[in-house]
Amino acid sequence: MKLRYIKAYVWLSCVFVANVIVYTVVTLSRRPLSLQASGRSAFIGGHLRLWQHRDLHGLPLWDLLLLYMDRLENPILRNTTAQFNLTLPGTCGESFHEASQRLVDFSSYPSHLQAFVLSMHCRDYPLLVGPADDEACPNGTQLLVAVRSQMANFDRRQAIRQTWGRTGLVRNVTVQTLFLLGRQGSGDGHPDLEALLELERWKNRDLLLWDFQDTFYNLSLKNILFLGWLRGHCPSVELIFLGDDDVFVRVDTLMAYAGSFDAVTRRGLFAGHVIQDAAPVHDCKHKHYVPESFYQGTYPPYVGGGGILCSRDVATRLHEASCHLPLFPIDNIYLGICLRELALMPQNHPGFWTFNMEAEGQEDLCAYKELIMVDHRTPQDIIRLWRGLHDPALAC
Repeated sequence: MKLRYIKAYVWLSCVFVANVIVYTVVTLSRRPLSLQASGRSAFIGGHLRLWQHRDLHGLPLWDLLLLYMDRLENPILRNTTAQFNLTLPGTCGESFHEASQRLVDFSSYPSHLQAFVLSMHCRDYPLLVGPADDEACPNGTQLLVAVRSQMANFDRRQAIRQTWGRTGLVRNVTVQTLFLLGRQGSGDGHPDLEALLELERWKNRDLLLWDFQDTFYNLSLKNILFLGWLRGHCPSVELIFLGDDDVFVRVDTLMAYAGSFDAVTRRGLFAGHVIQDAAPVHDCKHKHYVPESFYQGTYPPYVGGGGILCSRDVATRLHEASCHLPLFPIDNIYLGICLRELALMPQNHPGFWTFNMEAEGQEDLCAYKELIMVDHRTPQDIIRLWRGLHDPALAC
């Protein structure tokens, strides 16, 4: 009898260990990108706790969706998702009403944030406008400048084309600029710009336009759609600058910075103005408002808005990581969350000025000589800076 108990105990122990091994292998296999170029071991995101009891009713919506997606993708724990009483919509045409019903204060959310919650399950939006492959990245493009813009911002895009976003050689590196757009329908109070946009597309062949509503809270979606597009295009691209259409960039300084890394370090590059220990803004009138019912806790380190520089390797890994993470309504925070999933830390560079310069320093052209990027510039500012910094008479 005693031997029978021992055999049963050994058998149960083996089953338990086997389940743990399978769980670990499956978890790591769905995060294959967390192996660091520096040789660090694989990392399981900090949100995973194998045996920790979670009070699902007390979780903010984003954390609840994160845990649900983790279990849904794991063959061992997939059967435990029934306790969530949650089902992701099967198509983009369905609204995510179950999510809104979990939020007792959903009616107090700003309209754009409500729209984000109702559609945050969907990332499968078709590309409506895009250049041919030989036009998107011609002549072995190595640096791709991807500028987030909106349909109505014709003047901003043209100012960039005429100045720092010019295509061609910079420090013997071939540079190409593309502009990332979403839809802005006349039903949202926007004028009908289709004819002007078609003329711009035909003349410049540098627009990527997806079939989603282009709002502030959908910038994370725009980033992910671009990173997904990049995986199938522009194979020669080694570096990506992803920024807004109101920034001024010193591309030559940007390339000098990128050239300071060896090949191994450069593969893990994700740089900009790093912000740490930030917390959600709970003022509903603020642009970056995130309710406590949606997300709680501090944010991971992230690069401030305006622009980031990353390697193609990191861009690919970010897109794959995003497939396992719920979308977040603030784009730079979401990229920071994806970096955390990959166990990567963003690199800070003082040349990225996310916040505006002091008023008295904005007119001093020499103050821009060593900078890489400056945020919050009008099209007129961009042209003035470009001309001034390329004036042979400028002495600094």
